[in-house]
Amino acid sequence: MMPHDPSLNAFFNALIREWPLARFHGSPPSGVHGTPPLQGHFEIPGPNNTALLVPCRFRANTGRHLLAGPLLLAHRGEQKAVTLEQAVAWCLTLAPLRDEAPEHALEALQQRVNASRQNLAAARQERESQLDPLFRAPLTFIDAEQALFSGHSIHPCPKDRGNMTIEDARRYAPEYGGSFPLAWYSVARENLFRREAPGLNTADGVDALLATEPEADALLARVPNGHCLVPCHPFQHRQWQASSALAALRDSGALRYLGEGAPHWQATSSLRAIYCESAPWMLKFSLSVWLTNSLRHLYPEEVVRGAELCRVLNSGPVREWLQGRPRFEILGEPIAAGIRGPDGNPMTETLVVWRDNPFRDNDADNTEVLATLLQDDPRCGESRLAQRLWQAGVHGGLALDWFQRYLDVAVAPLLEAQSHFGILFGAHQQNLVLSLDDVWPEKLFFRDCQGTAFTSLALQRLGDELGSLAEDSENLLPDELGIQLFCYYLFINATFNVISSLAAGQLVSEPDLIRTLREWLQARLDEQPADDRAIRYLLESRELHAKGNFLCTLRALNETTLSDVFSIYHPLTNPLYTEAECHV
Repeated sequence: MMPHDPSLNAFFNALIREWPLARFHGSPPSGVHGTPPLQGHFEIPGPNNTALLVPCRFRANTGRHLLAGPLLLAHRGEQKAVTLEQAVAWCLTLAPLRDEAPEHALEALQQRVNASRQNLAAARQERESQLDPLFRAPLTFIDAEQALFSGHSIHPCPKDRGNMTIEDARRYAPEYGGSFPLAWYSVARENLFRREAPGLNTADGVDALLATEPEADALLARVPNGHCLVPCHPFQHRQWQASSALAALRDSGALRYLGEGAPHWQATSSLRAIYCESAPWMLKFSLSVWLTNSLRHLYPEEVVRGAELCRVLNSGPVREWLQGRPRFEILGEPIAAGIRGPDGNPMTETLVVWRDNPFRDNDADNTEVLATLLQDDPRCGESRLAQRLWQAGVHGGLALDWFQRYLDVAVAPLLEAQSHFGILFGAHQQNLVLSLDDVWPEKLFFRDCQGTAFTSLALQRLGDELGSLAEDSENLLPDELGIQLFCYYLFINATFNVISSLAAGQLVSEPDLIRTLREWLQARLDEQPADDRAIRYLLESRELHAKGNFLCTLRALNETTLSDVFSIYHPLTNPLYTEAECHV
């Protein structure tokens, strides 16, 4: 069994996808043999007649290849094995990369890659004895969230955590499986920022959390008159205590730390969203930590989306549509809170959102985030999805049936939201949670209302129901941009990775899966939706656009605050278009 290196795969999949540097050769590098066999290798030419050779176990037309070691540096006919650290250093001498960033940025990228690799190795060591159930057994909701230890599969440094220490990670990161308490503060009412859906208020949300706290009465007894309770992530508590912006409120007594509650909260796969099985809400916090492409702060224009979206979803034609979709549920985020600064505006580092928690008791069983289902086993490179389906005897034609079920359950409602109502859900792998009947997709839960946007169709179809939501939350996008971003998340990030996982696991051929997706999309097009531009973009474009995680990291950009978000996107060959051309 050939070991699988997630760091190698994530780094080179990002590099190969974003820069047209690598050439694929349909044979292994000379002198490299092993099991399982290699399909070939990528050759990345460099300076002084050198080239880096990256062995490939499975080359995916959908964009995520299964790569392997040893990495080889070739020079004048000779080859020598190099470590991942050496290979990364060599890649950062390439002219196209050096043209994009100054020397200090290249050095920072190398440091982030090394930190990510070390963090991933530590997490792998922590979970070593659990790898069999993590990749082959049914999982509960929180087990699946905390099983995602490899992170983003196409990113140069998927597990770099910036200023979070290894001690912090062991306490707060999901892959270590720990539990921790909420930190509780009281804040003067005039300094409390709130945004609430109709019929709910922040006090109700706090009361629901207090119901899980054994010492709730003692906590309430410490709340001064004129103050309200607010929860804080214990990592962020340190940031609040050190914040000069909050110092005046602390000194005046308008903000008071009251202590910690019971340690029964756990991190989900996104780190800043946390879960308690007995609580009716999950919580999503601003965390002052840099992960992948952004500082994980919530922003005021984002947190208003949850409460306002609840109003949209509970009125008019959208409610009727959702009632006809019993296998689709949107996790509402109806309450947001934070602390107002001296200017009266909410301070980004203090914001928190309440999110529906339907995963309680038996409802948490056999329910998992798509990213964990697609995660590759570090022992062999086969995804959890592939191993689970092989165990269940689901391969060949049955694997195509499974993919068709995935499309009907997970993709159809999100595509309908876009094509019927102009609602764009940011449906990447970590926002799609599947309830499974054994191994078969049964229901989709979508989370993360902050990633929701609208096209002009929403203004036409929803009218008064939409109200000022699009303007207040800054998420009414130009139609072409919105459709391209929507298709990146739901199709390139999520569905194409489902295809590559099934095909790399040899359950069914990639051409058959691509053809199934194309025929499925064509059937939706034949239904003549109100807006068919996303479907036509997928079927008729020679190129699609994907987020440039490598470029974003190289330039040290915070993608959540970019004035031009499309500036970090790049074209890639559309396998759906290519597949159609091949069968003319």
